[in-house]
Amino acid sequence: MHQDYQTGRQAPVIAGPGCLARLPELRRQHGAERYLLITDAGLEASGLLKPYLAELEQDADIVPFIAPAGEPSVATVDQAAQVVRELQAPLVLGIGGGTALDIAKLVAALAESPGPMEAYLLARTPWVGKAPAVMIPTTSGTGSEVTRTSILADETGRKLWAWGDELLPEAVLLDSRLTRSLPAPLTAATGLDAFVHALEATTGRNRNRLIESQALAAIRLVGAALPEAVQTPNNLEARQQLQEAACLAGMAIDNGGTGIAHNIGHALGSLYHLPHGVAVAIAVEASLAWSIEGHEATFAASAHALMAGSEAKALPELVTELADASAFDQALAPFANLEMDATALAEVMQAEENAPMANNAARIPEGDDWQHLAELTVATFQHRQAGLRAGSTTQERAMA
Repeated sequence: MHQDYQTGRQAPVIAGPGCLARLPELRRQHGAERYLLITDAGLEASGLLKPYLAELEQDADIVPFIAPAGEPSVATVDQAAQVVRELQAPLVLGIGGGTALDIAKLVAALAESPGPMEAYLLARTPWVGKAPAVMIPTTSGTGSEVTRTSILADETGRKLWAWGDELLPEAVLLDSRLTRSLPAPLTAATGLDAFVHALEATTGRNRNRLIESQALAAIRLVGAALPEAVQTPNNLEARQQLQEAACLAGMAIDNGGTGIAHNIGHALGSLYHLPHGVAVAIAVEASLAWSIEGHEATFAASAHALMAGSEAKALPELVTELADASAFDQALAPFANLEMDATALAEVMQAEENAPMANNAARIPEGDDWQHLAELTVATFQHRQAGLRAGSTTQERAMA
């Protein structure tokens, strides 16, 4: 009997410190005359890109589009689309975290596809073409550089998605030098995001052995490299491992999809505007024991990948230990006073835009499960908040 492994086209990946030097070659290869640089306000203000862009300007003109801080929005994508449609033969560069990459992918498609961004939400309208694009992540988490999906918010703040082969770039550059200035809390949150991607791809209903090979490799890399990258920011080897883990996990979810932690995480983003990595890390810690119950065999390989010899039942504790070893609580500092409502969360988890994630989960919620998972999520968040406050108190006493 033949088995049909569904896999999408994947972009060529060029990895290693210094690989940004390949951009002029890629521009010529795709017949582009100039660069449209899409990045975010935080990265632009940091000055990190200045020396690299100064070199790139020797090759061709760079037209910048600086996205505002925060999650990408429909309005921002429409603004960037106006820019790209006025340019002759651009190569779209997405440089940054998930926000910049998601916007850049959409802008490349909108360069040739008419109409506003709203028409393409939830795959309501097919794309009709694209400009060439190269994605260059400066974080190690979203995997957006290799997926056919982009996440963005509408004017009400709802987290929605767009999908299509046109959102894949022509190339991906993984240059770990660009991640060295990433603050430790962001390194932790984005690294855990990559872990959740890999875990859900290899345990979801669309999984197969090809997906598992990428996802399990990503889990091993994150488990080995994330604490080291947080504790030693200049360790380029650890940071390169994280970039490759995020890329592998992105490939895995592009074919395998995500699950219940992303369902909860997207609801948290819609309601409370938690950054994606923070939201899914909280969600997986809250929901993992529930997901494993009755599905131990499905999670066994992931547990072994995170720590050799471990069984599925040990996985929730291993994930908590990984988050603690990476000082994940520090990523909650901007949300120290946030209060959540479990009933409101359960309602948004069941919204149309979040249904595909729940329906792909190893264990699909039904009935009272939605409220139970929401309550577990709120309790986990509160526990992490308490840990953050306790850590701050201990630090203050040490400094006194």
